[in-house]
Amino acid sequence: MGVSVLFLTTGFVVFSVAGYRIVLWNRGRRRPTEIPLITLACALGTAFITLAPVVQTAESALLPSLGRLLSNMCTLVAAFGFLHLMLYVGHPAEQVPRKVRTRLLSLLLTLLGMIAMFAFSDPPDGTGVFTGLYATQPTLAGYTLLYSLYLGTAVTELILLTMSSIRYTRTWLRAGMVLLAVGSTLAAGYLAHKLWSVLSELLTGSVAEPYCPSAFATVDCTFAIGLPALSVLAIVLGAAVPTLGPRCEQLVRSLAHRRSYRRLYPLWHTLHTAMPNIAFTVEDPERTGTTPERGDSEQLYRRVVAIRDGLLLLRPYRSVEDTREHQTAVRRDGVAEQDRAAVVEARDIHTALSRHNRDAPIPETKRTRAAEPYDDLTDEISWLVRVSEALARQPAPTDADNERPQQPY
Repeated sequence: MGVSVLFLTTGFVVFSVAGYRIVLWNRGRRRPTEIPLITLACALGTAFITLAPVVQTAESALLPSLGRLLSNMCTLVAAFGFLHLMLYVGHPAEQVPRKVRTRLLSLLLTLLGMIAMFAFSDPPDGTGVFTGLYATQPTLAGYTLLYSLYLGTAVTELILLTMSSIRYTRTWLRAGMVLLAVGSTLAAGYLAHKLWSVLSELLTGSVAEPYCPSAFATVDCTFAIGLPALSVLAIVLGAAVPTLGPRCEQLVRSLAHRRSYRRLYPLWHTLHTAMPNIAFTVEDPERTGTTPERGDSEQLYRRVVAIRDGLLLLRPYRSVEDTREHQTAVRRDGVAEQDRAAVVEARDIHTALSRHNRDAPIPETKRTRAAEPYDDLTDEISWLVRVSEALARQPAPTDADNERPQQPY
């Protein structure tokens, strides 16, 4: 039962990847790499589902070991699809069709040979395990050797293509390449063990594929069942990571921007209440509409710009003496050293707003400037968030409109 769960789960995971790529295709993303990617994902999903013991039992009622034949054929189609995909990574797109034709011919010849060997054999009922039959039925051994040799050749070429491309890739694509290399290496280990097992049975008569109660019950079971499952998962993840990785990163960044946007609200609201003109009054739907690519980041950027405009308008009301008094006060109050600069800035803003509300600017010679903005936007946002949180702990500026509107979250 554990083996069936593993194979069915793996199959459905792979089919989910295929479904995702089909959705992208239907939405107009029709790149040359989409067809081989969809092909291999569908083939792999079918291979694992048809190879699950509970499914093979039903298939065997139609034809003995039919599940084994279907699964092996789908696996070879998937290997061809991976090679087709990787050729686009390692070669110019215009060269790929010519290179694919020879590999497609090899695949078709191998599949025909496997079907012929299977047809001339007397495979067992049930799950299609050819235990102890290779010596008495050489056609089954030929079937397995054909399968292993084609798949081994494909995996070796996949490893070479992947390793030669890793150095030229970055970030998520490189992570995908690494996973592909790991998955291909695991597959090579599985195939080497299978070839050794079949040849060992042919030469010595020992059992090549013992029954496995679970995928990792013994070393032989690990090589026969566990490694191919892990290999497929690694390869499928390697194919999906370059697409899904940036989207996950974008989601995390969007959540961080939304959180910073909210944390800046106290500072923005305080400045906007006193100086409504810092708000953007002309809205261009094409520029300000929320989109997955720029919605949260653009809103955050606009809020930072509005805050900086407000601080610039407060400059005539900021005093050097106030800053000195606030620096002395934060030391006296025991404010943590890493928070002192933000607290001083918040108190300077609080005092300047009180003067602004009374329309009482100070002489040019006694003015002080707001803290200089950072060159890096991330550092600037971090600084303004600290100031905003410090300002939220201050009482409302005198003569200000203290009514706080509902936060636009």
